[in-house]
Amino acid sequence: MEEWKKYFDEGVAYSKVSQGAVRKGKLGNVVIYNMVSMAAEGFLTCLLAREGVYPEHSSISSMMRELKKRMPIPDEFSAEVRFLNSFMNFCSHEVVPERIPTDGEVQRMSRFIAELQTWVENCLFQVSEAS
Repeated sequence: MEEWKKYFDEGVAYSKVSQGAVRKGKLGNVVIYNMVSMAAEGFLTCLLAREGVYPEHSSISSMMRELKKRMPIPDEFSAEVRFLNSFMNFCSHEVVPERIPTDGEVQRMSRFIAELQTWVENCLFQVSEAS
């Protein structure tokens, strides 16, 4: 198995769990946010690995910036990645209160990860067809 496929499969698995949790109202919004973030990380890492590049940083925004250097990215994805990042509070020197996504924000995240997954699948299919 090519290494990029492992990251893609992980992204699909996290996406599936997050989509199911949103539909069923299970797991809680913080857990769903984390599943969406892990799915996004898997999908972006997949494309970068396919290009032979490994991200310098594991943040979703950093990976998106790296990917933008190599291929066109839908404009709306940048706003959605910034939106996801607005919930992160790791690596802060200050104590930052946890921001819990609302149900509406989780719906937005769910739509984004579905769009990202479709876009990544299309990128992989086009690359495979060109090979």
